[in-house]
Amino acid sequence: MEDMKKFNILIVDDVPTNIDVLMKTLKKKEYSIFVAPSGKVALELIPKINPDLVLMDVMMPEINGYETCQKIKENPEFKNLPILFITAKADEADIVKGFEMGGVDYIKKPFQQEEVLARIASQIKIVKLIREKETLIRELDSLSRIDPLTRLANRRDIEEALLLEQSRYERYGKPFSILMGDLDNFKQVNDLFGHDAGDYVLKGIAEIIQNNVRKIDKVSRWGGEEILITLPDTPLEGALNTAEKIRSKIEDWTPEYKNHKFKITISFGVACQKDAQLESFLKEADRCLYRAKREGKNRIESN
Repeated sequence: MEDMKKFNILIVDDVPTNIDVLMKTLKKKEYSIFVAPSGKVALELIPKINPDLVLMDVMMPEINGYETCQKIKENPEFKNLPILFITAKADEADIVKGFEMGGVDYIKKPFQQEEVLARIASQIKIVKLIREKETLIRELDSLSRIDPLTRLANRRDIEEALLLEQSRYERYGKPFSILMGDLDNFKQVNDLFGHDAGDYVLKGIAEIIQNNVRKIDKVSRWGGEEILITLPDTPLEGALNTAEKIRSKIEDWTPEYKNHKFKITISFGVACQKDAQLESFLKEADRCLYRAKREGKNRIESN
């Protein structure tokens, strides 16, 4: 069972005795409890503690519970924050108004402790389910952006990165470059040593490249044995230096698979954005790569 201390509950009430009763009730379940003596203080406190649930008194000076709830819900970040009203005002009109303001439940004073705990537990269960759903969505989204063999970004992920860098370039004029690499004679590795050896090489190449770029750079498996790397805020000279560092590291690497040693090299096409459309920019890098292949491989060509 998930530890209840992971759930923050905010009590909003201007009467100390009411707060004491609620705190004693909630401590039975070991929730993390915070207190605001007014709606104004609650509005200031909520962004700091990010509560999972709010227990809100209705009758408070300056700004009542309904108004506080409405202001909380105006913030998109907290529009789904569950708010339970706890009050002596519990006729039908009051209950309807509470729900209209964004409340999720209504507890009438004087209340039974077990009723309060049951209603809170019900809301916490919903919060937990939402957390689990959001975590699953993030995990699935992450998996959909990763190449399963190399653990590099996949084509979908790098295309989004390219669009982002293109928009930054168009807005701020900051230079960015791309490296389009292709392993030389990679088919021979598969033909001579098998596809398992090819997979071993691809994973090794991915590790070498990741170890020789910055954290802000993104490395992706563009397709097959092709690698595409985005280099934000990088002019052509810096991109060429990065390409050469990677090329030489790969040239110096001697992979060994099932007692077979072999050499592997990579060719790069390097392009720096110069007012081109993104598709044209990618084609320019591809043309540079083709030229590097044509001119003898294990080399770098740029625009």
